[in-house]
Amino acid sequence: MQLGGYIQALARGLDVVEQCAGITRAQLVQMGARPDFAEKLLNLHAVYFGDTMFRSRQRKARRTGHDVFTLLEIERYCSKLKARKAWELRQLLAATTREKIPMVAKAKLKEWRPPKDPTPGVRVTRRAGRNHTLSITDSSLNISKLLAVLKTTDKDLLTAAHTVFRGGGGSGQKLQSNVIVRLDELDRIVDGDGEEIELQLTNGATMTGAEFVREKLADVGLITLVHPHHGPVNLYMTSRFANLKQRLALSAEHPTCAWPGCNAPAEESQIHHLTRFQDGGPTNMANLVPLCAYHNAVNDDDPEKPTGRGHLDRIDGRVHYLPPWAGPPIPIESPAHPPRSVPGPALSSGTRTAARTSMDPPTSGPPDPRSGPDPGTTYGSGPGAPPHNSGEPPAPPPSSTSP
Repeated sequence: MQLGGYIQALARGLDVVEQCAGITRAQLVQMGARPDFAEKLLNLHAVYFGDTMFRSRQRKARRTGHDVFTLLEIERYCSKLKARKAWELRQLLAATTREKIPMVAKAKLKEWRPPKDPTPGVRVTRRAGRNHTLSITDSSLNISKLLAVLKTTDKDLLTAAHTVFRGGGGSGQKLQSNVIVRLDELDRIVDGDGEEIELQLTNGATMTGAEFVREKLADVGLITLVHPHHGPVNLYMTSRFANLKQRLALSAEHPTCAWPGCNAPAEESQIHHLTRFQDGGPTNMANLVPLCAYHNAVNDDDPEKPTGRGHLDRIDGRVHYLPPWAGPPIPIESPAHPPRSVPGPALSSGTRTAARTSMDPPTSGPPDPRSGPDPGTTYGSGPGAPPHNSGEPPAPPPSSTSP
């Protein structure tokens, strides 16, 4: 066979695979195929032409025009899943262009195969001639309590750990965190269904409704009630400082940095203005969102210094990520905006919510941009602190091309 004919045959992937019907591995080897390649061809024939309970997906997958090597690449991804999900992924990848298969496959595998939860315990890593590591794995609530003890003992956490291990240390009660409870969840907790509800704390921890009931108020700190559609409703604390109430209510809406994929706690983040000070952005709830120092810097809201990373905005009362490739806005997950099984009332698409709330302090106008950063809108990590998570924006959808 001439080279061109051989390449054309391999390019017609399923045509080659279909011809393997009734052929044995030994026969393929006798025809000149390597033993491992012969085995792979027979496996492809079993997948696309063999018996399966997913015949509908099999028929749709057979419509693909991929070559043999691309079909083998698809199987490498599908082999990581059980039968039902494997066929769902196979059908999807069979209809995906060759260059986008790795991106789509990895995204689906990450969605369907989340990392396993590590086993609680204390582990020691010893390195010859170098520093050793002592690591503690436990529930987010317990780790937050341990961290609170260290933080109230010494600013340097290693020094604090030495002090605690020697029998000293703080109580952890000086640090307060805000636990977020939606009104619909509160009703269920009161009715005794607390074990089925997971609540988010603004220090990065989570707790069940039952644990919430068992905890003393002093251990938790503050409680914010969040309406599932209208956001923060009330903040139970004895402070009259509007800026502090704003920061706490914003951290209830977004317990971590609002940038997609970032896990930096809201308590260690900065308060970002969605519309910049320089552009007349007010300091009210609708124009504020917590961002870690890193993502506050890369948020692409300065037309003179574009970062190409996309930016955040509030649409119909909810914070969205606007990707740099001009795709549709992506809503940011928030305890204040749970997924709805039945669509609720919403403002017209693209409308920015800019009304002041009862928690907003009266303002006569934006601050003078020459006066420097607003000291009342930044807390937690300094501007030079590294991010807790790279928080890379999500990859562009398969149907669009990333710049």
